[in-house]
Amino acid sequence: MIQQISYRKERVNELMKRELVLLLKQDVKDPRLQDVVITDVIVSRDLSSAKVFFSVAEGSQKVAASLLNKASGFFRSRLSKELDLRHTPTLSFIYDTALNTGARMDELLKKL
Repeated sequence: MIQQISYRKERVNELMKRELVLLLKQDVKDPRLQDVVITDVIVSRDLSSAKVFFSVAEGSQKVAASLLNKASGFFRSRLSKELDLRHTPTLSFIYDTALNTGARMDELLKKL
């Protein structure tokens, strides 16, 4: 049963990521969010909440995070229409620092 739960969680992660990418491309008109890229979605074990990781151009992380979190209700309602889930998780958008950290590590390794 544990394997079934984790499989469902991973499936929900991917479905939500795909739908959020489509929503950002097709339905969001704010030009400040045009360069936002959804990098990962991690839902909680009970599927009640989801952390949505995103990347955006350097310097506009705070603005993008603020706008995305303000629009989380919009995204959640659209997800509930598109996905066949009993309850749609609440969304919190978090800037993904992994890409910057990876690039910085590459630079440091090249210097060695």
